[in-house]
Amino acid sequence: MEKRSLNRINILIVLLLTLLAFTHAQRMSRSKKQRTNVEKFVLAPFADAISSDSIRIVTYIEIPFYSLQFIKKGSSLIASYQASISIKDKKGKDLEHIIWSDSIITDIYTDTRSVVKNRKHFTEFVVSKGSQYELIGELQDLDTRKKGILKKRVDYREYDKLPSLMEPNYLLDLSGDWGFGRDKIPTRGYRVREIGDGIDLKITGFVNPGDYEVNIFLSNGTITDSLVQRFTGVGDKGYFNEMIFIPATKFSALKNDFRIELSQGKKTVDKISSFSRNKPGISNYVYDIDLALKQMKYILQNDERSKLKKKSKNDKEELFYSLWKDRDPTPETDRNELMEEYYERVSYVNEHFDGWQPGWETDQGMIYILFGPPDEIQRTNSTSSNSSFWNDGNSATSLYQVWSYYTINKQFVFRDQNGFGDYRLNTPFFGAGL
Repeated sequence: MEKRSLNRINILIVLLLTLLAFTHAQRMSRSKKQRTNVEKFVLAPFADAISSDSIRIVTYIEIPFYSLQFIKKGSSLIASYQASISIKDKKGKDLEHIIWSDSIITDIYTDTRSVVKNRKHFTEFVVSKGSQYELIGELQDLDTRKKGILKKRVDYREYDKLPSLMEPNYLLDLSGDWGFGRDKIPTRGYRVREIGDGIDLKITGFVNPGDYEVNIFLSNGTITDSLVQRFTGVGDKGYFNEMIFIPATKFSALKNDFRIELSQGKKTVDKISSFSRNKPGISNYVYDIDLALKQMKYILQNDERSKLKKKSKNDKEELFYSLWKDRDPTPETDRNELMEEYYERVSYVNEHFDGWQPGWETDQGMIYILFGPPDEIQRTNSTSSNSSFWNDGNSATSLYQVWSYYTINKQFVFRDQNGFGDYRLNTPFFGAGL
């Protein structure tokens, strides 16, 4: 028992050390690719059908206060800007261009650095279905003259096939006119903080003349493919728009997957859309508790694995909180830095080491998750050195990577198993999963 506790402490110490030792280097590397503040605005399109052959694109530009330079004038702080949204067809021809010139005024300095406080503008474009378009958002700080540009391509060619479903729109309560009815604003459904009594789900699509039926199913941590709503209609107009209310009690999990199924005649089509909630104490990189628990396998103790096996699906979120609470280096704060760093690394390896299996399940992914980015990576083949690393009886054409961690005096050798980048540890690592 004493040995197992010591192993657990050692793992936590290693993770804390690598958090401090490598996060700075990681951020220095990333800083070269970071956008300037004026580029850190949001361009967000939301579309719905308005006729049998037309689509309305409600497009928002959201400007966080911190993306602008505030100038002190008297007792106030003012940031002046010009924002615009334009749309081009697939040939690059400008179809429409909307410009706003405005200022943000505040008396509170901390507001000027806020990533939450923002200014929103929106406009509507009506386009034909069956084609592609490019949306362009521009933001210029009128004091610094710096400019940021964002582009998004939207493709509506698939809607020529009937019946067809468009992406659903999630609508939240917010005072004002936001293009979706009074006091309703759309959200992309990612890490939403507040949903009040619930959300309105706008479902839209194109249909042939005749009867059609739409079923909405929900899957999350407690239910799987549960029917939450059904409606029917007659496709005389060639399209439909339907608003349904989903009460907050249905969103019992961090991630909630909706499957919308449209049936007409002998044809059935569906769309999958996710709505996730933000919960205090959970990393921004975690969107699925069940998957996040599986990704903890490199640091779980045997007794913790036993608990996990015994837990029902409904109890796994509670277990997730408990496991990370025991690993929180700053329990007096709302943020668990160790959890944030761990799942940031998981996200990184999923992007960079994905191949024959998910990045977090690869050998390189495991080492990166546990120790962070190496101080040095050597790439070579077995004929380029007489080092004992290569004297393992493998083919003379084997490719190798050597990851060196000088701070903790560790080195890991990976061999490409088949010449396609499937790198495996040359010798097993027994430090994981203690």
